[in-house]
Amino acid sequence: MRRHALSRFLSPRLVSIALGLLALALTLETTLTPGSAQEPKVQKLVFASAGFEDSNRFWMVSRPDHLQYDPFLETLLDVDPKTGEYTARLAEKWQASPDYREWTFTLRKGVPFHYGYGQFTAKDVVHSHSLMMRQEATATLVQTWRGVEEVKVVNDYQVVFRMKRPSTTLPYAVSRAGDLRMVSKAQWDKEGIEGFDKRPAGTGSYRYVGRQPGLSITFERVDNHWKGEKPAFKELEFRLAREESTRLALLLSGEAHIADLPRELQKDALKKGMKIYSSSFPVDWMTVYLGGMYFLPGDPAFKPDVAWTKKPVRQALNVAINRKELLNTVFAGKGTMTYVTGWSAQSEGYNPEWQARFDQMYGFNPAKAKALLKEAGYGPGQLKFKILAFTEPGESEGPQVAEALGIYYKDIGVDTEIEVLDWAKVREMFRKKTIQCCIWPNIISWRPSEEWIRISYWSKSANHHYENEFIDKTYNTLSQSIDPKERNRLARAIADHLFEEFADIPLFWFANEVVANPKVVSEWVYPGLGAGRSTHFHLIKAAK
Repeated sequence: MRRHALSRFLSPRLVSIALGLLALALTLETTLTPGSAQEPKVQKLVFASAGFEDSNRFWMVSRPDHLQYDPFLETLLDVDPKTGEYTARLAEKWQASPDYREWTFTLRKGVPFHYGYGQFTAKDVVHSHSLMMRQEATATLVQTWRGVEEVKVVNDYQVVFRMKRPSTTLPYAVSRAGDLRMVSKAQWDKEGIEGFDKRPAGTGSYRYVGRQPGLSITFERVDNHWKGEKPAFKELEFRLAREESTRLALLLSGEAHIADLPRELQKDALKKGMKIYSSSFPVDWMTVYLGGMYFLPGDPAFKPDVAWTKKPVRQALNVAINRKELLNTVFAGKGTMTYVTGWSAQSEGYNPEWQARFDQMYGFNPAKAKALLKEAGYGPGQLKFKILAFTEPGESEGPQVAEALGIYYKDIGVDTEIEVLDWAKVREMFRKKTIQCCIWPNIISWRPSEEWIRISYWSKSANHHYENEFIDKTYNTLSQSIDPKERNRLARAIADHLFEEFADIPLFWFANEVVANPKVVSEWVYPGLGAGRSTHFHLIKAAK
């Protein structure tokens, strides 16, 4: 008889976490139950994070890890926390030329850098962009920045980004959702990279104090921020804790006030009086990616013996998964189906027909999965591979999904091994095309369709998730087009192709969530669209 779904996905590690926290919960009941004595006013807000690539060099860090920069390094444009629209920030105005090859930004006057490095001007924009051009730059949007022909200074408060090809998505890239942080040229000229590493000067409503690598990063409030932003808390600390049990314990003990927790553990925090705060938009999707999808003729990284280079295997790995069960257990039912990775109903090229056809093509059917594997030449026990798992800020469920995949695939006669690695190692493997061994679940946040195609499916970009001649040719046409109807047709053609080819294993869309102590935090409105997901720390309101 089949066990209850939840028990299938609770690893021994999570069971031990739950048991170990029971005693802690009993000791904390009197202090965390609503109605108990009011806690002292908190001066330092502590956010327990799954961790990030620990570096001040934003040009070498992927977007999810930009959580560490959001409090103090600002961008040219902002993202409205309620509407998701791009709004003025360090740039007051922006305008594209008719051919979208030039974007003019009018900069805000009177914006001081922290620690006395003068005011923000056009030279700082040129300098910040130049960091993205450094040889070691590996930021998510580095190809976008290398597609800039010139950042021309018109005057101290106006710059023009001249692009090598039309760019309809540049507002996204220069906004809080992107990764181009504005830093001080004066500091760099005086102190070099050593000074920047030690104490980078930004313009945000918090300023950088310091970091203990692998442990924490701290900030202090700027009381005269140029925009008038005044965070409720005098200090902010990101406390790094890779283990979800540690983050929950920090939250329940009062050592942290906000925590990034997997949804499976959120209920333990809710029982003790904690509260969930969600992003304004369902901005994250989870997909399982397949290593080795390099179908361009002559690509030496293509290995025909990789099982999922065969389409029937890719479909088998999809229909082996009970998505509804997985959603209701690991994600506590909080999400909606993803039909094509990266495309929401608001995305350029979205096709409503995917939903109608999804169950027939991707729906849960173990018998069909076994038949597809047999068609591809794999009997029971003949297919073995690794599932890679990791955690990042806002991506806590990866290891649980990996465990669930292992169970589903065992049910169809496939043997798997779960290997837990650092995100940086996984990223290095797929960027260097050395990940043919493995599949890996990953949570990624929304971005414009053209940008998603460029970064994941275009062969000249960094990530190499699924590449072939059709995608390259269609993307190149899309990237040159500025006609909305033509762009929508081309984006849909690529998305339809990914759908038909079972390019990966799409799972769910959901909002970003954090858990907080309501005796310390009364409100936090943030869009989820920002780089790092949990952003707009100045909008966190303190409980009265």
